[in-house]
Amino acid sequence: MKKHDALLVSLVILCYIIFSGFYWGVTQHATWIHQYDNLIYGWLKPLHPNSTPFFTLYTKIGNPAVISTITLIVILVLIAIKHWRWSVFLTINMIIGNLINHLVKSIVQRPRPSLPHLVVETGYSFPSGHATAAVMFFGSLILIGHYLIKQRSWHHLWITLMLLMLLLLGISRLYVQVHYPSDVTAGFLLALGNLTVHWLIAVKTYLKPELSDQ
Repeated sequence: MKKHDALLVSLVILCYIIFSGFYWGVTQHATWIHQYDNLIYGWLKPLHPNSTPFFTLYTKIGNPAVISTITLIVILVLIAIKHWRWSVFLTINMIIGNLINHLVKSIVQRPRPSLPHLVVETGYSFPSGHATAAVMFFGSLILIGHYLIKQRSWHHLWITLMLLMLLLLGISRLYVQVHYPSDVTAGFLLALGNLTVHWLIAVKTYLKPELSDQ
């Protein structure tokens, strides 16, 4: 257990260090940030325009009203099947992710890309709120499914599907051109660090009864 915790703490430190690098690069208008953004944008060019219907629809999953509704449904399901502690875990993750994301956005105040936006979007760009929500929501579901889904085939399928949906939501923000790749990468890193910190706290406190039953 101690070795497992040490690995998770190392992951947290790594996420925050790399995020700090992106934060510094964006606020200082570093050349490597522009090079990074252009490189990732270049990888996505072959997808245009055939994938537009899919990504313009899929990206809406991360819209506040949609993700909040989905989260509420999952919370109610978890409570109904007598796993309310997991619902608390998910709720805290979504609140933490949203608050920290808005705080960093208000500090950095990075304008959105000047590229033509394929969806209507307002507010600042760094870090991506959709990327943050993707990690906090789908990351939570990965952990919940890992402990609650017993059948091996369904267990692996669930984790793979949640991970795919997480990544696609981040990619969708680049495809619809409302975020820079550095926004999405930073959102992933910050959220993963925050999710892991909460997990380390939760497993030693209110989630103990859930995990002791496994």
